[in-house]
This record gives sequence, structure tokens and C-alpha cells, in this order.
Amino acid sequence: MIFWRFLFARIGIRIFWTYLIINDIFLYMENKTKLVILGLIKNKQNQYLLSQRFDPKVPEAHLKWDLVGGTNEFGEDPEETLCREVLEETGLEIEILNLLPKSTSRHWQHDEYNIHVIVLCYYCNMLSGETHLNDPKINDLKWVDKDNLKNFDFLPTTKPFIDLISN
Repeated sequence: MIFWRFLFARIGIRIFWTYLIINDIFLYMENKTKLVILGLIKNKQNQYLLSQRFDPKVPEAHLKWDLVGGTNEFGEDPEETLCREVLEETGLEIEILNLLPKSTSRHWQHDEYNIHVIVLCYYCNMLSGETHLNDPKINDLKWVDKDNLKNFDFLPTTKPFIDLISN
């Protein structure tokens, strides 16, 4: 009888500690939601601006093509977010025309947190400026004709917006 109590106590303690460790990981893993605003920006030559992501820590996004934009900051209107992000990342000033009738979302799991990204996209015209890289998370910027958009490997949250104008 003493042997069984001893064995149960040893196994029970190990199971208990394993349970605590696993729960500790999940209890403290932060869940985040981000609103991302993108711009389908067209220049006077009827080309669209694409950006290539540089993010080796996120293999699903690394070197994939995207539209220019970024995360909405607290208290900021989506249009303000887009104008700010485009200017910061590319040096361009844009005119926002309208919100595309589509939104996308995706869950990404990182080591420290889970993230739910909700993406909106605006149709825009380029007003002024010279395109240049200002963001270390962007590998390349490229103006592309509408007919060539299908040749790029887009992020899953961006592809539906490209499909809206490609079809």
C-alpha cells in the first residue's frame, strides 16, 4: 500500500508540474488583433505599387508581395493610417478614392503571441513624390501593370484585393 501511494505521489507530481508548465505557456501567450490598412495605389501610367516583405522571422510572409500600408494606431482614422504609412514607407503622397468592397482576415501564430489581422484596402491615386524604400521590412517596391499582377506571389490577405481588379 505504501508503495502505491509513493508511486502515485511521484507520478501525480510530475503530471501536475507538466500541467502547470503547459498551462503557463498558453495562459501567458498574448492574443492580439490588428487592423491593417492597405492601398491599391495607381500611378499616371496605370501601374500599381507593390511592396515585397522582408521578414525572415515570419516565413509565411518573408519575400511575399503585398500592397503598401500598415497598422492602424489608436485614435487614427483608417484613411489617416494609410496616408501616413504610404508616406513613411515610400515617400509618396496619395489621394484616397474609395474603400474596396472586401475585407480579409488571417490568424498568425508567433512564438510569444497569436495575432488576428483584419485587412481593409482603399483604391488610391499617386499624387506626388518619388518612390524610395524607407522601411527595413520592405525588400523591394515595384510599379506593375494590371496584366502582370497575376505573376506575383502575394500574401494570403492581399490576394483577394488583387483579384478584384485583375478579373
